[in-house]
Amino acid sequence: MDTANTPVTPQTRVQSRLLRVFLLQLAIISVLTVAGVLAASWVAERILVNQALQGEADFFWQQRDQDPDYPLPGTLNLTGYMEDHRAQNGATDLKAELVGLDLGQQRVELDGRNVIAHVSEHEGQRLVLLFQEETVSNLGFYFGVVPLSLVLLLMYCLAYFAYVMSKRAVSPIARLADTIEKIDFNSTDTQALNLANLNEPQNSETVVLAEALQHFMARTRVSVDRERNFVRYASHELRTPLAVIQGSVSSLELAKLNGPAERALARIDRAARHMNDLISTLLMLARDKTNQESTDITPVNDTVDELVNELAQVMPNELATVRVDHEAVLDVQAADAAVRIVLGNLLRNACLHGGNSGVTVSVEANAVTVQDRGPGLSEEDQRRIFEPFYRTESSAAGGHGLGLSLVLKTCDNLGWDLSVKSELGVGSSFTVDFGQTVASTSNRVQ
Repeated sequence: MDTANTPVTPQTRVQSRLLRVFLLQLAIISVLTVAGVLAASWVAERILVNQALQGEADFFWQQRDQDPDYPLPGTLNLTGYMEDHRAQNGATDLKAELVGLDLGQQRVELDGRNVIAHVSEHEGQRLVLLFQEETVSNLGFYFGVVPLSLVLLLMYCLAYFAYVMSKRAVSPIARLADTIEKIDFNSTDTQALNLANLNEPQNSETVVLAEALQHFMARTRVSVDRERNFVRYASHELRTPLAVIQGSVSSLELAKLNGPAERALARIDRAARHMNDLISTLLMLARDKTNQESTDITPVNDTVDELVNELAQVMPNELATVRVDHEAVLDVQAADAAVRIVLGNLLRNACLHGGNSGVTVSVEANAVTVQDRGPGLSEEDQRRIFEPFYRTESSAAGGHGLGLSLVLKTCDNLGWDLSVKSELGVGSSFTVDFGQTVASTSNRVQ
């Protein structure tokens, strides 16, 4: 079966995480168990065996003080050898491998076997006790490996039981998340949650959560339907007077007006067409559609010049010091109305808050910067300036606090990057980076 295109659902993601946690738990338990076995072997050899051999040596020297002929230890696991430095002829029964060993416990290879040697001295005599390595291994196995292996097996079983119970506990929630993820909230007919696949008691937490989500979706569906109806009716009611205005403009154009009347008619016609495009763009934003499918190419340089000229007719005082720097020719693959929404609001805000001190619009290779030398924005204002209906102290002169919110919404939907830099007493600078929507046909050298 081809799993390359198999969709990853919330249920499989949750189960995959549980399995990873289970395997990680087993790995940690295994590492701790191995460390425990090694520690047990070390304790058995370094502490238990050492204490036992030290006790045997002390006991031997006590008995030898009382009885010079007390025999050396000689059992199945323990063998003793003596070296008497007081003897004139250097008498010793030590093998060559045992001569010259340091005092204390150490490992020695004797007759091809690895043994543990304990060396002690008393009144010029040296006692070497040999303990069989096999005995230490047996002690480590029976008192270390076996108990820890049983504990490891028990912990494996408990971990697997916890994994099964956790998987069973989260499976209904994962299936519920999978069901929610498959719901198309943009559909005009949003279906209710299907609880048939939960297989949970009616009073379980999962069913209670699912029912709460159903109620929430029902309220959301009512709100969405109300918003859709408002957008539909607003679109119809706005387009109707625009159609009347455009029809009247067409009739007046037949009269062949001259002078100021002709220029006023041209402005009305241009404003009506822009308003019609603006309504289409706002409807697109209301439906959360992006500009990915747009094939329109908007010349940003021309649009900026037109916006400045249009605002000069309605805001002549504020526009007196606007300067446009065309540093490059910029074409953007987007609707002209969307570009106008963004740049028009930025330019209008700059004129309202810093027009008397000068406004500069810079058209660069892939971005447009609108800079004013007004009072600037505080840190709190910079954090909240894009919130709907938020107005700074310097914005009391005009505006409703929706322009920048609409600018941010448009940039987010179209994939543009909007940034702001401001300093109190110096001014503010808003930059729109058009990113991937910059048309490749643009000529970068003007």
